[in-house]
Amino acid sequence: MVTAADIAAYFVRWPGHSFAALGHAENAAALDLRPMGVPARFFDAARHGHLVAAYAAANARAFPGALTLPGWVLADLYLLPGAIALLLDEHDTIVAAWCGVPTVVAGEVMGVSLLAEPAGRGAATIVKRLGVAMLGAHAQRGLTQWTSRSIRAHTRLGPLDLLGPAPAAHGAASESFVYRCTVTAPDPTPTDRVSPALGPALAAEAAAGRRVQLVAPGLDDAGLLVVSRA
Repeated sequence: MVTAADIAAYFVRWPGHSFAALGHAENAAALDLRPMGVPARFFDAARHGHLVAAYAAANARAFPGALTLPGWVLADLYLLPGAIALLLDEHDTIVAAWCGVPTVVAGEVMGVSLLAEPAGRGAATIVKRLGVAMLGAHAQRGLTQWTSRSIRAHTRLGPLDLLGPAPAAHGAASESFVYRCTVTAPDPTPTDRVSPALGPALAAEAAAGRRVQLVAPGLDDAGLLVVSRA
């Protein structure tokens, strides 16, 4: 679980970093621009095209090939309905980013495109936690790949309840799964560690009605999924 103390410690370690939001100007009033006590600068996407372009480039580096973000999706589904949470350095270069898109379920957002440059500083966890708080959400639905190290960041917010396999239309459906994370939910005790190759079987169990969760760290140092089955 990411606490306010964890977030404060991050900014002590990286004093040049700051939190920001990028989106449609009319969305600013609906956001908490001081999530967990951290001030956020809001950038209107229509007036800060250079930052939109920088985000698009960072996203393309993080998600090449079939997962590359089309420009119309960035505009229509990221910037207009929600907001992109950013960590910026002292030069306003993007350090980490996460986008939360509102869903039809009150208090639940769809999280997409978590990235950090460079990885390994804990920035991905911090930007996601602040982004969820900024959007006033208590739960986050998402889709990721069984071997993605982003699972470590996701599970730091809370256990991931597996919902099932990814929709077939997804560019990497065979490698992916859908989850829900209830922020600050306690971690259950792990019951198993399995190869990501067995991930689709876990998703099938969840789709059939069994409660299956990934718990912190989600993906261990040996590359195994840390699982709890109820």
